[in-house]
Parts: sequence; C-alpha cells; structure tokens
Amino acid sequence: MPHLHPTPTTLSQAVRLVLFGMSLASAPGLLLMPAQAMAQSQTAYHVAAGPLGNAITQFGVQAGVTISFDTEQTRNLNSAGLEGSYSIEEALVRLLNNSGLQAQRQGNGGYVLVPSDNGSVMELGPLNIDANRLDATSEGTESYTARAVTIGKGVHTLKETPQSVTVMTRKMLDDQNLNTLEQVLDKTPGITVYDSPMGGKYFYSRGFNLDGQYQYDGVPLDVGGNYVQANSFSSDMAFYDRVEILKGAAGMMKGSGSSAGGVNFVRKRGQEKAATTVTLSAGSWDNYRGQVDVGGPLNESGTVRGRAVAALQDRQYFYDIAKRQDQILYGAIDWDVSPDTTLGFGLAYEDVDATPCYHGLPRYADGSDLKLSRSTCLGASWNDLQSQRITGFADLKHRFNDDWTLNFASVYTHNNQNIEYGYSEGSVPVGATSASIGRYAGRFDYDQDDYGFDSYVDGKFEAFGLQHELIIGANASRQKTHDYFALMGLSGSQNPFAPSADFPHPSKDDYLVLPLRGGSIPTDSTTTQYGTYANLRLKLAEPLTLVLGTRVSWYRNKSDAYTQRYEYWVNNRSQENGQVTPFAAVLYDLNDQWTAYASYADIFQPQSDKVNAERQSLQPKTGANYEVGIKGELLNGALNTSFNLFRTVEKHRAESDYNEACPSGDGYCYTDSGKVRAQGFEAEISGSPLERLQLLAGYTYTQTKYLNTIEDTDPTELTFTSSFIPRHMLKVWGDYQLGGALERFTVGAGLNSQSENFRTTGTTRVEQAGYTVWNGRVQYRVDPNWTVALNGNNLFDKKYYATIGAPAWGNFYGEPRNFMVTLQGAF
Repeated sequence: MPHLHPTPTTLSQAVRLVLFGMSLASAPGLLLMPAQAMAQSQTAYHVAAGPLGNAITQFGVQAGVTISFDTEQTRNLNSAGLEGSYSIEEALVRLLNNSGLQAQRQGNGGYVLVPSDNGSVMELGPLNIDANRLDATSEGTESYTARAVTIGKGVHTLKETPQSVTVMTRKMLDDQNLNTLEQVLDKTPGITVYDSPMGGKYFYSRGFNLDGQYQYDGVPLDVGGNYVQANSFSSDMAFYDRVEILKGAAGMMKGSGSSAGGVNFVRKRGQEKAATTVTLSAGSWDNYRGQVDVGGPLNESGTVRGRAVAALQDRQYFYDIAKRQDQILYGAIDWDVSPDTTLGFGLAYEDVDATPCYHGLPRYADGSDLKLSRSTCLGASWNDLQSQRITGFADLKHRFNDDWTLNFASVYTHNNQNIEYGYSEGSVPVGATSASIGRYAGRFDYDQDDYGFDSYVDGKFEAFGLQHELIIGANASRQKTHDYFALMGLSGSQNPFAPSADFPHPSKDDYLVLPLRGGSIPTDSTTTQYGTYANLRLKLAEPLTLVLGTRVSWYRNKSDAYTQRYEYWVNNRSQENGQVTPFAAVLYDLNDQWTAYASYADIFQPQSDKVNAERQSLQPKTGANYEVGIKGELLNGALNTSFNLFRTVEKHRAESDYNEACPSGDGYCYTDSGKVRAQGFEAEISGSPLERLQLLAGYTYTQTKYLNTIEDTDPTELTFTSSFIPRHMLKVWGDYQLGGALERFTVGAGLNSQSENFRTTGTTRVEQAGYTVWNGRVQYRVDPNWTVALNGNNLFDKKYYATIGAPAWGNFYGEPRNFMVTLQGAF
C-alpha cells in the first residue's frame, strides 16, 4: 500500500536571472489581485491526466499530504488530472470524479481512499463539464499526448483524424526546454530541420519542404514561406499552448497547400483559476533565460480572463562570435459576452538582437570533411541582426446550441529584419592544411506583413438514425514583402584552418557599386489567396465513417525583382481561379480503441515566384497524397498510437537550375523537374503507456526518387533535392516519475537517431554517416510549488554535421554536449 510522506523545504535561489523573473512577476500579479484574494487558502496544482494511481501520487507529493490506498483500488481507472488552485478537499474530489472512490480524512491529517458509499462523502458543487465538447488545450494535462486537435478544422481526437498528426504539448515543450520553432520541429517525429546558409531554417516532412505552411489558431498564413535571403522565420514558444504538425498534403487548410504538411500554433488563453509560473534557466555557453506566465479571472464572475507572458533570453553559442538576445511579451483577454459567445484578443511582441554566424563551413573539393573544430566560425566580428515581430489575434466563438457553433479567427503579423554580415566561401584543395577562400558581405532590409482570417460553421445533425458532422467555411490571406538585399565580394581571403573575424566593413554605398546580387531597387511581392471549403463526415454505419471535403481557391501573385549587376528585371503576374482541391477518407472503427483509415488529398501549390531562364513563371505543383493506417486510443485517451503507409506523387516540382546563368531577383533560375515520388511509413506512440511514464516516440521511413523528367535526362541521373533527408529516422523521449522514497524525482531520456544522408553538387557528393544523439533530464520537486531540473543534450558528445551542404559552403555542426538547469515555481 503506497504511503506518501513529502516534507516541504525552503528554496534557496541563486540563479542569475532571479531579479528579472521576480520583477516581471510583480506587475502582472497586481492585475489578478481580486482572483488571488479569493484563493488565499488554495494551492496551485499541476497533475497529469492518466492512470488514477499516478494522479493521486503526484497530488500527494505536490500537496504535502499522506494518501493511503491499495493499487487494486485504482487499477484500470483514469483521472482527468488537475490544473489550477484548489483546497485539498476540492482537489481530491475533482481527481476522484467518476472513479467510485472518495477520500476520507484521517486523524493524522492524511487521507485514505475508500468506496464512495462508505461513510461521509466530500461533495463538490456542479462542475461545468460538457462531455460532448472536446477540449484540445494541452496546458495543465501534464501529458505528452493530445485530447484533441484543431489543425484540420473542428475539434477531433487523433483517432478520428484520417491523416498523420503529431502534437507537441506544453509539457513536452517545458520538459525539453523547446523554446523555438526549430527546436520543436527537431524533436518532432518525421521532421528534418535543415540550416540555410543565409540564417533561416528549412523544415522537411516526407521528403518535401513545409514551405511556410503555418496556421495561427487555425488561420493559414505564409509567414516564412516567401524566403528571400533575410527571411529567417522563427518564433518563440513562450505564449503557445501547443504545436500541431500535420504530415502529408495540406491543401484543405488553405488551398495552396504543401505536399509536406502544415504547422498550427495554438496560443495560450486566460485560465479559469489564478495561476502564476516563474521559470529561470542557466546553461552552457552563457545561455540564460527567464520567463513569467500569469493568468486568471479578471472579474468576480470569471467571465473575463487574462493572460500575460514575458520572457528574456540572453545566450552565446558553441561557435565563435555568435550571440543573441530575445525579448518576448504577450497579453491576451478572453471575454464571455454571454453564456454562448466568447471573444478573444491577443497581442505578441518579439525582439531579436543578435550577432549571427552564417554560411556554415566548407569541405575539401572532393566533398570530404576538413575536421575543423566545432567552435569554428568563418564570419565577421561586425555581423548584426535586428528583428522585430508584432502579432495580433482576434477571434469569436458562438454556440448556437449543443450541436452547432460559429468560429471566427483573424491574425495580423508584421516582421522586420535588418541584417548585415560577412561570410567565407570556397572549397579547399584536397589534403591541404592551409588555404585561402573568398570573403563576402551581405546586407538585407526586409519587411513582411501578413493578414488572414478564417471562419466556419461546425455542426452535428441526425439522419437515418446516425449522427453526422458538417463544416462549411471560408478563409483568406494576404502577404506583402519589401526586401532590399545586396551581396558583394570583399578584399583579402580567409584561412578556414586559422580563421580571422577581422573583415573589411563595407559601407551601405559600397554594396551598390557592383553587387553580385540584388542592388538599390527593392524586391516587392504581394500574394493574395482566398477560398471556401466544406467537410462532411457521414456515418454510413455505426463503425464506418466517410469523410468528403473540397475547397475552391483563388490565388493572385504580383512581384517585381531587379538585379543591378545585369540590369535584369523579373516582373511576375500570375493567378489561379477556382482551383478545386478535393479530400476524401474512410474510417472504420475496429472496436472502441482502434480505427483503420484510408485517405486521399490533392496537391496544388503555385510557384510563380520562381522563373526559368526565359523569365517565365513555373506552373503550379500538382499531385496527390495517399495514406492508409491504423490508430489507437488506449487507456481512456491517456495513450495514442498510430501506424501508416504513405505515398506522395508530385509533378512540376521546382529545382534550382545550376546550368543556367540567371540573374533573377533571388539569383537563381529554376526548372520544372517533372515527376517525383516519396513513400514510406510512420509509427508513433504518445502519452502514458505505464503509470508514471510519459512517452513520445516515432519512427519514419522515407524513400524518394524521380519517376520522370520533362528534360531529356535519365531520371536516375538527377538528384532528388531531398537526398539530405535520411531514409530512417527515430525520435524518442520519455519522462518517468520514480516511486517510493524517490517519488520527488522524475527522470527523462531520449534520442534522435537517423541513417546516412548526402547532398550532391555537380558530380561532388557530401555525406554524413548515420548517427544517434542521446539526451537526458532529472527533475526534483522541492515542495508543492518549486521544481529544479537538469537537462543534458548530446550526452556522449557525438561530433556530427546536423546539416550538410556543398564543398564550398553550408555545412553546420550539431551542438556538442551541453546542459541547462531550470528552476520553476508555480503558484
């Protein structure tokens, strides 16, 4: 019989960012004083949903009380978990809700679990719970799996979604210190992160580029999609509840959808109970971060709820020169205008001040490794990046009745980046131990505005004795970019074996004398797209569901680019009208836990921003995505599993044409590569397979090849750009709470493993052998409010290239062994 005897202790704080964290906590705390006053006798709890015995154990540790029970009493029982501030009695009633058990208070101050009909019962007032409504919020569930997802319109469980979806929950983000988009996707099964030499990140799924396929609270935008050198899209995770990642064709989301999938950022909302979290971290290479997150009701009735998040990160890197400081502010208000109508507003500000090191490392001319130190940077000491992003949110949800709802959401973002940097480029003669390669400089001033809205009606209706679902909606987005950029050569040379950061620093006028690319005239682009969509889920029989969807899209693009060196203009004007993107799926419930499915999705993606040597825009990419699989929802939703086979066929795929001199706006010509195919399978498990254990594990096998090409070239001689996508990938992370005398400890471990990958430039091949990187974590709960954790990455200090490029540039080392200590308080 388990007995919990935690003893609260006093926490001594000695972290560099304590003063920052405490000062941030004070201001938003004043905002919530009325709600906090009502909860003076309450304590904040964070108990994961899952097996009841595990939930009771977690609660006992956090509350500092002894709870006695027999494991047979809780076998096969689950709890919805607990998040927020409660008295001990109220918390126990909520944890034991619908379990047939109650907690009896003992003379020693502890509790014992007994059947509900034995003795007096602690009763709880009416709970505001609607079993017919799924809540996709991951915050507070303390789980690595999602109760539901929203990326495909409406709210459905993972088992009900006939495509591959991974959800990176709030607990997963916190446990692994995943603070940026690239860190999140690097830990997402099936996703490859690729470093651009110009500082951005490319993300690949199933062999294809995600191409900026992002949603914010379900609103599709092209943020980061129009990559014009300086547009290195990133976003801090401080103000997001979760990240939903769809793998496979995403055309139903926005019409012009990527073959790779899409990413949905779902922001944090005001909580029903007052809560404050302070997080302070310090790690390798002077990596410091402080964050305060506070929220709760702003009036006595709780109809107005607020949220405020502030974060500051100051860090250096494992390579020379580079450093970065991030400032993040976020505020949100949700207002229940009536019992059936809720308005939501949010505003986020992100500021980056950095000294970057771009362009990566070179190789020998035959593609072999120079074996340079991982601290090597071949850039200039005066490198500078200034970036600001403002994002505004507004949404409305109205419930007509228990079956029908209206949803409206809108988003606006403005992103400004000013970058100046020096870099080195050139392959090294084979066998040399000293070399001279070229030095260059780049300057970019980039502005981007994105507007978007999405609105739909979602409802259930009865027909033929069964319940069906219909979604009808429309959305639209507009992106405007304004980009000055220029590249130029610098005098002197760089020795990669003994690098110097002392570069000549050109003036702004120097870039305009004879730029290698770009010039004095900006590149301007405006892209507008809008469409209507419908999705019908028909219950053909009790175990059989047919999903039919379609979208009709309109697309407009206008761009003007000038290359000063060649006095070369590219003026693109393109449009697509009434493009139909169908979707179809069949789901069959094998039993209450397992569902088999098959799905088909069309691919349509304009690529008018890319031109061939004749200055003609390429035709849109088209194709189809096929997927069959099986999904399981086990242990009352505490565990989700999936296995699928996929095949994607894509035609008219743009590839860089290195054989043509093309002084276009971005410096590259493109060609229509014909027809390519990616296929493979994925297996994933997320949630709690065992009491006290949270797990996310996924294996992906991807095979890519050309089927044919429009050119008179043997397809086997062409390189599918995604050759740098490994054929085999395995990503695992687990977190386990110890029992008995060690129950205050939680230990975590995981790995990122992949097979070899390569990239070919001309006839030269650059390779990276397969590798495995191990990570770990230990957390100790000091008392009900405070935890301290130590995270370690690349524990065995594996030396490898996270990104491989060409012999002359673009090769980036993965991070060496590093550690982060995190102190967190929840109140």
